[in-house]
Order: sequence, then C-alpha cells, then structure tokens
Amino acid sequence: MRRLSMVVFWTCLAVAWAAAAPAADSRLPSEVIRHPGGTDGLSARLAWALRGQEKAEPVRRFWVGYSIRRLMGENEMVGSFTDRLGKRQITVEEILAGKTRLDSGSSEGSDVRRTAREVLDNLEHPKEPVKKVLKTVGIFLSYETGKTVRLEDVDLSNLDLSFDFKGRAFYWLGEAQEEESLELIKGLFAKAESERAKKGLILAAGLHGTPRLVIPFLEKILKGDESDKLRKDAAFWIGQQTDAAGLRVLVRAAGSDFSKEVREGAVFAVSQVELPEAVDELIALARNARLADVRKQAVFWLGQAASEKAGPTLEEFARKDGDLDVQEQAVFALSQLPGNQGVEPLIKLAKTHPVPGIRKKAIFWLGECHDPRALEALIAIIKGK
Repeated sequence: MRRLSMVVFWTCLAVAWAAAAPAADSRLPSEVIRHPGGTDGLSARLAWALRGQEKAEPVRRFWVGYSIRRLMGENEMVGSFTDRLGKRQITVEEILAGKTRLDSGSSEGSDVRRTAREVLDNLEHPKEPVKKVLKTVGIFLSYETGKTVRLEDVDLSNLDLSFDFKGRAFYWLGEAQEEESLELIKGLFAKAESERAKKGLILAAGLHGTPRLVIPFLEKILKGDESDKLRKDAAFWIGQQTDAAGLRVLVRAAGSDFSKEVREGAVFAVSQVELPEAVDELIALARNARLADVRKQAVFWLGQAASEKAGPTLEEFARKDGDLDVQEQAVFALSQLPGNQGVEPLIKLAKTHPVPGIRKKAIFWLGECHDPRALEALIAIIKGK
C-alpha cells in the first residue's frame, strides 16, 4: 500500500528561500555546552544539562539535544533545507564541530536547491525499491525557565541539515540508543504540561524504528485520556511502524473508539501500513464496520490504494452498502484509483445503478477521468444507449 508523501513526517520538509537574509548569527546557538562523556545514561545526561542551566545566568529559553540513528530512505529527511541569498546555512554537524560561520565565499545555494528538488521529486514519484541507509537524527528539546524549568516544545532534524537555534544556549548530550531514548520520551511525556510539548514527544517517539519499543507507548496514548488530537497523532505514528501488532491496534481503534476524529485517524493510519494484510483490513472495515463514518473513510482510502483488490470491492460498496453516503464515497474512490482502473466500474454504475443520484455521481466522475472509454460511455448515455 502506498504512503501519501504529504503526511509522512520526515518527507514534510520545508524548502525556503528568503527575500532578505537575517543577521548572520541569528540562527546559531549563543553557546554550545557539551556533556563531558563517560558512562552516564541519557536521563542522567539530561539531568546534568538542567542542573547546568540552573547555575547559568537567567535566560528565558534554551535547547537540549541528542541524536539517534535511524534507517531511512536515501532521500528522506527530517528538518528543513534553508538557502538564503545563495548561501547555505551552517548544519548542526558543523556547529557541533565548532564552526560559527561558513568559509569565506562559500556559496552552495544551487546544491541545496538541487538536493531539495531531488527529494521532492522522489516523494511525488517514488522509485522502487527505496534504498535504506542509516542516518543521524537530532531530537531537540526546547526548555523555558521561570519558577520551574518547563519543557516547551520538541523539534527534530537530521544533523546534516541546518536548524534554527534562535540564539539560545544549546546543551548537547551526544548519541543515544533507541531504547534509552524511548524511556526518556516516556518520562518527559508523563510530566509534560502543554499539548505542544506532548505532540512533539509523540512525533519523536514515532520516528524511532523499533516497533516493539514504540507501539506500546503510542498504544497507551491512543487508548488513554489525552485529547483527540494527540490520540489521533498516536494512531498515525503507529501506522508508520509497519508492524502487524500495530495494525491490529489501529483496526480496533477504527472500529470502536468513541471519538469520530480518532476513528478517522485510525482508518487513515491503517491505509498507510505497508503490509499486504493492511488492504484486507481496510476492506473489512469498509464492509463490516458498525458506524457509517468508518465505512466511508475506509472506502475513501481504498480509493487511494494501489491494489488490484480495490476496484471490484469499491464497485460492490457503490451498489450494496446500505448508506447512500458510503455509496457516493465509493463512486468517488473509484475515480481516484491509479491508472484509471475505476473507469470500467464507473461506466457500469453510470448505466445500471438503480439510484439516479448515484448514476449522476458516476457520470460526473467519468467526465473528470480524461479517458477515451469514459468519453465514449458519456456519448452513449447522452444518446440513450
């Protein structure tokens, strides 16, 4: 089942060209304070950073960062390319290596633009198979000082991209293993006060590539009492794990969660799971779900699925589902099948469906197909054949 590139996080990168450059050092940290190393675990390293900030001059905000390694597609990125007036920005790796500015005359804006275009082109027109490589991703925790030190936000970026530190101090904790990173995220989530921080922590957890570590944490959120938006985010990232156990969690949520928003998010997440059985689960939801909104969403995402099973199944729903809204959704979904696979079923529906409104919908979407078969069918319908 294909994934829609617009919603997969690490493919949602910002490619920005500014009309005017800001002050040269506005994106850099005011200072970089590195953990001294040794045998401290990640949680102990974070505690070191927070203690260090307590001893520092009072500031409003500061960053704490660490990295994990993650298998990703060659052209998949977390973060942003930024090119200002033809000059690339300093990357996080360069900052950690001690650079405070690029070499004089460095102008790599065209390289940045070319790389960004290649990435975007591969997102919209993926080449199979996608080569997976190990990449380093930074997890950046934004803290705010006051009566207490409070986690404000969470950002992520590949270290070979630039990152806007907004002139704040930056505590660097080094590299972490996935297991200790997930443990830290769980602890931070339990203490987080703001929805924004919790959303960032869910995103950070979902980026990890070990389902047995990620799914139990996200499932707990999905089934818990957080807001619908956060539970929907948890469903999405479960879907990105490409895991059979995660798929079962999503199917249960899609069929029974009390929130319509979460149910819809779970159905979408099912459609994104890159396992053969995900299409069957989507068909089962479209066919058997008790609630019409679930069936309607499942039908819609079937229309986005590049599957040989989708066409006949959608035609069946367009004829037999007991809810006319679901039938209409099935007609639309047929029009969205890749390679005009839905044209022949639409022609049959336009000519033979017993409900005039559904026939009209089929005729409308045939007119949008730009397929010679659709044109001939429309001419025949007009002539009463």
